[in-house]
Amino acid sequence: MLFSEMNAKDTLKTTKQKMAKYQADFLEQINAIEVDAHWFRRVFHTFAASFLFYYLLPDEEWINIIKIIVPISIVFCMVVIEYRRLRGSLDHQRFFGLRSYEKKQPASYLYFGIAVLLLFLLFPQQIAIPCILCASLTDPIIGETRYHLGKKKAYAIGFIISLLFFLITWYRADWWILILVSVVGAAGALIGETKKLRFVDDDFMIQMLPALLLLLLWQGFLAFGVNILPPTIILPI
Repeated sequence: MLFSEMNAKDTLKTTKQKMAKYQADFLEQINAIEVDAHWFRRVFHTFAASFLFYYLLPDEEWINIIKIIVPISIVFCMVVIEYRRLRGSLDHQRFFGLRSYEKKQPASYLYFGIAVLLLFLLFPQQIAIPCILCASLTDPIIGETRYHLGKKKAYAIGFIISLLFFLITWYRADWWILILVSVVGAAGALIGETKKLRFVDDDFMIQMLPALLLLLLWQGFLAFGVNILPPTIILPI
């Protein structure tokens, strides 16, 4: 009887040890997946800067038609995919890198794509380029530095980086225009990133808010006969 009780205790102890090891391994795997997903999102943001290749495409009639049709088709496909995912036709677990709150609302990549599409088709490249760069590079830099330096320092760094993007794009403008546009654009990008809205993702706002502000600024000066828009910096091949 005593021997049986000892065997039962040993078996229970072994089972507990195995369960503890299984839980530890499982948590380690989950953490590894979360880390991989985190860096996947960061890489996706950075890779989006390559979309500026769009402006290198030759300025020919048939290519200009393609430059309209292809981006619209890509975003349309993204909308269809997201619609099916949210309806349950597609398992959301197949979409690596989704955040938990994106399981029941459109994913950030759709907002990102719609914003880029609008910038390509409706805005001059002098406005579109720095806005896309802000979404591609400022956003992930703020996200990383926020964990290590805190929100205030992260936002200050994000503002400076965004400011540089507008300065570089508008460097051929008059000095007062350069300063005005850069400050307004960087402030718009920072507000678009920091102000979280329920139904609009910051990947959309960080691009569209500064773009709209600069569009209004440009059109406002045009009303008084002053064109503040500098020459384009990316020319077709």
